Amino acid sequence: MIVAIAGVLASAFPAYAQKGEKTLGIAGGFASYNTSGYVDVYFQYSFAEHVRIAPEVGYIFRNDGKSGFAASVDMHFPFRVARGFKLYPLAGITFNNWSHRNDDSTSRGGLDVGAGFDVYFTSQLKMTVQAKYSFMNDTGGAFAGIGFGYVF
Repeated sequence: MIVAIAGVLASAFPAYAQKGEKTLGIAGGFASYNTSGYVDVYFQYSFAEHVRIAPEVGYIFRNDGKSGFAASVDMHFPFRVARGFKLYPLAGITFNNWSHRNDDSTSRGGLDVGAGFDVYFTSQLKMTVQAKYSFMNDTGGAFAGIGFGYVF
């Protein structure tokens, strides 16, 4: 029933994604390493119908004595499920710098793996919901969030 409702809602929105599409947006969500929220700015560029590069940079809010800076460059592989609705697996590289209460910091690089989906409301506005896990020594964790982007 939920899948049918999602399909009907997604079919109400046209699919606009195509080669050369660019999106600039802001996202926020939950970071599991310090069980806090995060905010980031992202850019997406589709250089092929089913391949796009998606760099992002963000800040993880302080909790449990830790806050952080995160930067990632992920590759998305979107495919259309319904009109105006795309799913995508993702893989990429990431860098996090965590600041601790005692003014120590920990910097780590690693790999991202996850998935997400896009819902196009208009030809210039889309919503992205994404979850990924960053594999890093001692500071790995999940990031789950929602974002809104301007498509141009």
